[in-house]
Amino acid sequence: MKNLLVLGAGTAGTTVVNKLRPLLDEDEWSITVVDQSAEHHYQPGYLFIPFGGYTPSEVVRPQAKFIPDGVTRIEGTIDEVIPAQNQVKLVDGTTLDYDQLVIATGTSPRPDQTPGMDGSEWGKSVHSFYTLEGAIRLRAALDEFEGGRVLVHVTEMPIKCPVAPLEFAFLAESYFRERGMRDRVE
Repeated sequence: MKNLLVLGAGTAGTTVVNKLRPLLDEDEWSITVVDQSAEHHYQPGYLFIPFGGYTPSEVVRPQAKFIPDGVTRIEGTIDEVIPAQNQVKLVDGTTLDYDQLVIATGTSPRPDQTPGMDGSEWGKSVHSFYTLEGAIRLRAALDEFEGGRVLVHVTEMPIKCPVAPLEFAFLAESYFRERGMRDRVE
């Protein structure tokens, strides 16, 4: 039996297991997906939360709902990938062997890596929509916003979704027009 191991059960990881399970003979291939959470976050939906397009409950679902039959799901935190031994070790000491490995762990925003981003204004006048918590805080800030300057910037590359800042600007334009305040926003 060959082992396909997928690290990460976000959008990419769940897509991989859903596409490959029907293609790989269950008598020849076992498929295992590892993720540290029991929740699946549809991260592209975070962009719409600040504008009321989605609510948090619409972008967060039980992860098991997206894992097909015939795929083993392990909730655990990855400690180390050992390519020379075709193994992955989890924080709890579990060792997983693999014949093929897919790493789909995504990226994590790091505002602490840019001076000024995570200072006293983080979550007040400086926001991000790349996390659920950030998108929720930004929603609250936009609800209270009465006008002024909005700056959309890309701190560094790569970022989770390169087109998202442009999409955000278009959504903000529409949002401020719908609220009848576009003339008060630069």
